[in-house]
Amino acid sequence: MKGKLIRITPSGEFITLLFKMGEKKYGRTYTGKRYRNYSIWNQFKIGDEVDGLRWKDERRLLIDADSLAYFIHDSLF
Repeated sequence: MKGKLIRITPSGEFITLLFKMGEKKYGRTYTGKRYRNYSIWNQFKIGDEVDGLRWKDERRLLIDADSLAYFIHDSLF
């Protein structure tokens, strides 16, 4: 699944990443520096288009933090 990173919110030990998934659909995931999946998510910045996302709980709009996410398009270009 694809999405565009639109917000990064640090909060205590956690970081929330919000993605725009489509016209009116959003998803979010959480990570923190002490978690093994942090290395996946800390490489992205606001505006990056990302693929490889998968739902952990679509009803709650929660993206699986263990998704093998990767760049489609870097926001610098």
